[in-house]
Amino acid sequence: MTVSERRSIGAGTARQYIRDVRRNLLPLLLATVIILWGGAFVAIRILVRDVSPLTIAFLRFVLTSIGLVVVMSVARPTAKKIDRADWPKLLLLGFCGVVVYHLALNYGEQYVSADLASLIVAAMPVMVALLSRAFLGEEVNSTRWAGIGLALAGVLVLIFLGTGGAHLHAESLTGAAVVVLAPTAWAIYTVVSKPLVSKYGALRMTTYAMVTGTLLLAPLGIPASIGEIGKLTASDWGWLAFLAFGCSTYAYTVWFYALGKMPASSLAPWVYFVPVSAIVWSAFVLGEHITAFVALGGAMVLGGVILAERVGQPSSRAPAVVQPKTNSAPGR
Repeated sequence: MTVSERRSIGAGTARQYIRDVRRNLLPLLLATVIILWGGAFVAIRILVRDVSPLTIAFLRFVLTSIGLVVVMSVARPTAKKIDRADWPKLLLLGFCGVVVYHLALNYGEQYVSADLASLIVAAMPVMVALLSRAFLGEEVNSTRWAGIGLALAGVLVLIFLGTGGAHLHAESLTGAAVVVLAPTAWAIYTVVSKPLVSKYGALRMTTYAMVTGTLLLAPLGIPASIGEIGKLTASDWGWLAFLAFGCSTYAYTVWFYALGKMPASSLAPWVYFVPVSAIVWSAFVLGEHITAFVALGGAMVLGGVILAERVGQPSSRAPAVVQPKTNSAPGR
């Protein structure tokens, strides 16, 4: 065997080793993402004690936008100019994915626990299925309808019983109802982004949407932030950095990297563990304890989502990159 042949074999072995390491690391990376996304609900719950939902959302996404632009400059995904006809859709993505989703979640967590909020948000895939059926003509069979019904019933249990039952306060009920706007907004984001992701790429489109949403928040976010920035403690800035760079920049990057390495059908089930992560975070950081009705409603939501998205999924599947659920997770 010649020297060049030995070198070629050695190089091939090294490349295979690197591929094996990356493949084995992927589950660990995804686990860190789920842990971070669970912690996002706790971070918001802490921050709304000191500043308004608007200030939290604006400062978070200023930092997130900076982080994603840096990732884009390093990753350098294939560049493609946004067509003029797609700009209204991009504005809608920014409005739904940043303005509505995060203001609704931040506002709601002033009045409801982090674990309850995470379980309401977990119903998002069934809302995607409903909107996909209405606007994209996607199939919803009887099993998926059963899952959708179970999950929505679980949301009602969480709103009307999980927020206090007989001792229900109007603020808690309103807060839980507002949280429902968050997964609804992200469902709209997911359905509208479906053709754009396949056209421009997931990371690029997410970055554009987050930057656009930040700009839409700016007219109200800048005055609110200037007025309240002095109220933020060092700990608050740490939680903001956690949300922006951990839950958004890092988590989005890992998620889309994983999307390119494994089927969407294998990636999606990881999202089911986010509420579990949030419950653990809530117990250890906030001392929140899950009630019987929250457990019941949460089980109904997660059971319905699994029934609709796993058991009742049509046999004919679209390419992974354009499946609605492939871009569903980064709403946290």
